[in-house]
Amino acid sequence: MSSPLKAVVWGLSALVGGVFLYASFDKIAHPAEFGRIVYHYRLVGPSRFVGPLPANLLTVTLPWIEVVTGFCLLTGFWRREAGLIAATLLFVFVVAVGLALAQGVDIENCGCFTVTGAGRAAGARLIAGDLCLLAAAAFIAWRSPKALTSSERAA
Repeated sequence: MSSPLKAVVWGLSALVGGVFLYASFDKIAHPAEFGRIVYHYRLVGPSRFVGPLPANLLTVTLPWIEVVTGFCLLTGFWRREAGLIAATLLFVFVVAVGLALAQGVDIENCGCFTVTGAGRAAGARLIAGDLCLLAAAAFIAWRSPKALTSSERAA
């Protein structure tokens, strides 16, 4: 991989990784408030068809997935895989926001960076920003160098 391309991948990895780490902090510190936001989306429960378990599992696991993903992107450890996970999470979030908005759910706080107080409202600006991050994460997954095999390292 050329040096300018390495710099682009590293810069995008730092950006997306930093966003993911920052996004996880308040969710980890305030899981009950994050749970209320997850419930408000009305996509993974609780509802009359789905109990609270899926929403509660998402509430306690998602922030830690964000931490690991952000750490991997920042350090370069499993960067391709972390880029793919970040792109997948961002895609799912864009779909979730779109579905919630299509159902008329008023999301005053998307739960992205803060779960206490006033947060970012869900709307076109939020979706556009996340689509940009999604493009960056997909680029990282696509263009990051593959890990060397032991025979390639020995050569």
